[in-house]
Amino acid sequence: MTFSLAGRDPHTGDIGFAVATSSVCVGGRVGALTEGCVVFSQCRTDPRLHRPGLRRWEDTQSATAAMDAMQQAATALHWRQLGVFPATGEGLHYTGASCLGVAGGLTGANSLALGNFLGSDDVLPAMVNGFETAKGRLAERLVAGMLEGQAAGGERDPLQSASLAVLGEAGLKDVDLRIDDSGSPLEDLSRMLAEWLPKAAPYRLRALDPDAAPSSSSIEHG
Repeated sequence: MTFSLAGRDPHTGDIGFAVATSSVCVGGRVGALTEGCVVFSQCRTDPRLHRPGLRRWEDTQSATAAMDAMQQAATALHWRQLGVFPATGEGLHYTGASCLGVAGGLTGANSLALGNFLGSDDVLPAMVNGFETAKGRLAERLVAGMLEGQAAGGERDPLQSASLAVLGEAGLKDVDLRIDDSGSPLEDLSRMLAEWLPKAAPYRLRALDPDAAPSSSSIEHG
């Protein structure tokens, strides 16, 4: 009972995803990424399926191989909803027969939307269109797509948690945010992202070149 969105920026090479659901702590269960690939396991979620998918991607650079690995590792595949989104090429999705409708996946030019127990057939197209037409950084476009999906019907139960992750250069996450328990998780995620983005570059510098980096006090308090 979840909807999620993976996206990429072909100009920067960044890749990432956002997800929201009606239960707590979705960021600990749905979605994982490595350089060049996002994977999803949702509906009756098994986060252990992320590992074989990402490992196969790293070995083969093949989205098809990553999807095959996740499906082969799954128990009760009919309850699983899976997605693989690569840095280049089309995303793949699978929805088991027991996943509650409205359920399915939809690809865009640089995105993959996936969901189950959705409020309408318009949710997935709204997510893709919202992302593909939004301006700004990848993380901002992912949140824009999720908010459009929510406006089109979202999930049939009230949302409770959301998360957002973007992997940038050198294998570092430029964004890794979670709203674990809220009555308005996507709105809270959007506010948190606005607060985080000005701090992202200084914290990246602290990882790459600590001698040249500012103190955390100056980042946080100016």
